[in-house]
Amino acid sequence: MHGLWQNQNQLEDDSLDEYGVADHDRHATLRYNDVASAGKASRPLDFPAPKVFRGGLVELRARDHKSGTIHHLKNVLVQSNSTGNHSKSSTDTAYLLTKKLARTNYGSVRVCLVLKRIKKTPNKKLNQEDRQDHDIDCSSVEWESTDLQAAVKISEWKKVHALRGRHLEDPIKEIAALQLLGNYHPHVAGTLEVLQDDNCLYTVMPYLNGGDLYGRLIEFMGYRSVRSTVANSSTGATGFDESSARIWFRQLLLAVDLLQKKGVCHRDICLENLLLDENDKVCLIDPGISLRVPYTDSETGGVGDVSGGTSRRLMIAQGQGGKLMYAAPEIISKEVSVDAFATDLWSVGVVLFVMLVGLAPFKWAHPTDKRFANISMGGLKNVIQALDISISPEACDLLQGFFWGNPNKRLTLAEVMHHPWVQGKEIIRQSLTLPNRSSSKHSKGYSNNSLDLKKKIKSGTKSPPKTFGHVRGNSQANPSELNNHLHLLNSSR
Repeated sequence: MHGLWQNQNQLEDDSLDEYGVADHDRHATLRYNDVASAGKASRPLDFPAPKVFRGGLVELRARDHKSGTIHHLKNVLVQSNSTGNHSKSSTDTAYLLTKKLARTNYGSVRVCLVLKRIKKTPNKKLNQEDRQDHDIDCSSVEWESTDLQAAVKISEWKKVHALRGRHLEDPIKEIAALQLLGNYHPHVAGTLEVLQDDNCLYTVMPYLNGGDLYGRLIEFMGYRSVRSTVANSSTGATGFDESSARIWFRQLLLAVDLLQKKGVCHRDICLENLLLDENDKVCLIDPGISLRVPYTDSETGGVGDVSGGTSRRLMIAQGQGGKLMYAAPEIISKEVSVDAFATDLWSVGVVLFVMLVGLAPFKWAHPTDKRFANISMGGLKNVIQALDISISPEACDLLQGFFWGNPNKRLTLAEVMHHPWVQGKEIIRQSLTLPNRSSSKHSKGYSNNSLDLKKKIKSGTKSPPKTFGHVRGNSQANPSELNNHLHLLNSSR
């Protein structure tokens, strides 16, 4: 690969060169007309039934893996055996619930410390001399703390039964979607374990402690604003420098690639649902309103799923789904049927626009919005110039490819993957108009943040941390600051 990208820190898993070549990637090359001709539009398919195990909150004693001190712990989530006995469970992992990170429609999200079962051997015993609590019998201690953390979403059954079918988000379907997507992709958050008792449903997920891209953008724009003020310069609002944005955008494309290969439409791709792990890798979360896309069955000609290897069909529209600003025009205009993957890609385009420009492209994708009307007819370059924003010609060309009003003119995922801006190449041999500043640093599973067990127990009463982990809204700026930076300009400007 040649061009700008060869100077960036490229991840081994971010290999885009041959994307779309293999037969199983044919879905990424199909345009709207191809999908429309595959068969009659169909309703979304049901997700496979989720796998949920019996478990619950218990009290137990655990050893601090650093100091050796024994602690009596409450609110430990652990899987039970077939008879419902937690203490006799064969599982090797338990979760000590600590800080509450956020409230949800069905309950809350908490960060938890991961405990591991102590593997005892006949020749190895707990060293009483190394422990500080010599008077405590440790013969029955089976658990030990670790440096790992996870997040658990707790949904109360009474709220699930009361709101299911009346609220857009469905915790049962979310678990089914998480399990269908799996927990192996570096840029798509899965589920580590799902447990239930008579009162609650517990979804254990990776703890992503780097905040979301929405908050990171506000932080970056605030820093740039201060720099500009000090330098007495007046420039148009801009988002991330293109080298940093490219790294994160490529990771988002790999996440969308997984969704398409699994036959899933996310419906809520936005900056708030793109979290960063401790290494600043992007991870797509929250498939709570996702849909399973219908395909043509290769044997019967009827409706099947993605495993048939045939073309997807248009899907009967299921309403707006996510945030208004990210919704495709066919969703806004309430078309009877839509190409589900194309609507996700529209949202991806909005994400990239905000990342680069620092402003929303339009209030909504409707003809009454003058800026949308201009952009959807090919006038994005004029809009960028009118806003006094500097982005590279390659970035401008890519953004226009997302935002054609005619869905058959929009770029497919394969075309986006191969676009010069994504590949780090130049359409015209000239320097980027935005300087390349320092790029971001480049973990499935648990977060590795070392804290001792005693501090974790006490921290349960403290206020939530600045980083919200596997939940939305981790911004260090207050709402008024967010509105000042990500505001929608008046159409007359």
